[in-house]
Amino acid sequence: MGKYAQRIAGLFQNKKSLENIRLEGVSFKNDEEARKNFSVWWKRISIEHALVFWFIGALSILLLMLLSFVTTFGITENAQGIQFILHEGARIGLMLTPAFGTAFLFVVTVMLFQTQLGVMDSTSRIMAENTAIISLKRKKENSLPLSKYYFSFLWLQIAFGILLFLLGISEPKTLLVLGACLNAVAMFVHIGLVFVLNYRSLPKFFQAPLWRKILLGIIFIFFGFFSVLVLFDQIFKVLQ
Repeated sequence: MGKYAQRIAGLFQNKKSLENIRLEGVSFKNDEEARKNFSVWWKRISIEHALVFWFIGALSILLLMLLSFVTTFGITENAQGIQFILHEGARIGLMLTPAFGTAFLFVVTVMLFQTQLGVMDSTSRIMAENTAIISLKRKKENSLPLSKYYFSFLWLQIAFGILLFLLGISEPKTLLVLGACLNAVAMFVHIGLVFVLNYRSLPKFFQAPLWRKILLGIIFIFFGFFSVLVLFDQIFKVLQ
């Protein structure tokens, strides 16, 4: 997929390199060969998700939980927030050698940085592409500086993060709860749009099977219920 993906030009490219990217995608013939290729692709992508996303992801989380349990559970001087990670690294250094504690903190830093980098990159791309699609429809142009949209959204997110720290909102638990609430609302909208797109725009053969549609419906209701619940809870707290 990456081989055929179109690329966003650099921020400082000249006007001749304005992106002429098919943001709305392309269609292919709905014939026997295309269906066969699609079935092979879907099988491979499902296996990849099961191994990389579910298995390795779950295993990593369980190992980190086990490590924190073995090193810090029951200790009276346990810290909260980001201090807990520093405390865990110090405990690993005491139990083994200081080098292992330092290595643990380095690995955690890389993991957190890579995760945040991936999130900011993907969200900036999504917002940039949607902005470009709206602009193309309004201006009737063939090309737009997509890279400028991308970097604008990227730096807006960075500036927002800096603003949170300047306001003193640096406790990881608070930020995690805030992020979880925003993600729940985003997933509620996203799953609804995916369901409509699947039902209206795809030929019958390429649509999700019935059990997947039912699962999407359940997840849609789940995120919608808790999004509304959190919203009313916050309104109730403000009114009090």
